[in-house]
Amino acid sequence: MTSLIIPTYRNPLFLDICLKSAIEGQCEINEIIVAVDGYIEESQSILDKYKDDIKVLNLGQNQGMQMALNLGVYNASYEIICIINDDNVLSKGWDITIKENLKKGEVLTINQIEPTGPGIFNFPVNDFGKTPETFDYKGFLKYEEQIRQDKSTKDGGIFPFAMWKTDYMIVGGFDTLYQSPFICDWDFFLKLDLNGLTFTRTHKSHFYHFGSSATKNGKEGEAFKATEGPAADTFAYKWGIAPSLFENHSHNPKNKQLIKGIRYE
Repeated sequence: MTSLIIPTYRNPLFLDICLKSAIEGQCEINEIIVAVDGYIEESQSILDKYKDDIKVLNLGQNQGMQMALNLGVYNASYEIICIINDDNVLSKGWDITIKENLKKGEVLTINQIEPTGPGIFNFPVNDFGKTPETFDYKGFLKYEEQIRQDKSTKDGGIFPFAMWKTDYMIVGGFDTLYQSPFICDWDFFLKLDLNGLTFTRTHKSHFYHFGSSATKNGKEGEAFKATEGPAADTFAYKWGIAPSLFENHSHNPKNKQLIKGIRYE
């Protein structure tokens, strides 16, 4: 079984669809942990709606996505964890896809369908709605099953992803030094890469992603956007390289040079 970790921040309508799909789409009874990063009163009715099927972590005040994720994982009961955004919609059998395809020493990205694009991660594009009110849930489920492919590619290392909790703990999870929900994931994946993990994307299942509904496109969008530049500066200061994408979406330049005491290879 899997521990599904969902950080959420002032996004109740998206969270509603996310939880509905997670519960209805699972084949086993998994652990679903919602880490509420402040303003829990805004999501309380949704949390109450699914209270028999979820566990809730209330961070009290806003502490950032990194802290929400770390606390969610720390409280996970199963060996396999899956981390998603609260504006993801899960596919049928999402848990079996993870269980059957995640290997030891691997980070498994689940492919996504997005309403706009194509973006840098080359997700399939099909607009089933950009808001909860307009979302075509049945249409998404039908289309998602039609485009499944029995293949995996070596371009993972992006959200949403599943991995072993042990590997998450070994690298210390997400670095709370970043005062932003951006770039911190690049930091996390680079740590895993340097620790010898591999990154795979499965095309056997697809989640829907509305696209930064709680950050860049959310109610505090401009404030979130303003944190991206400083976060990139923090990454460069820490690692001695700019946050860039290399071959197969890798965050590791693999240039075998010694930079700030780190040999990238």
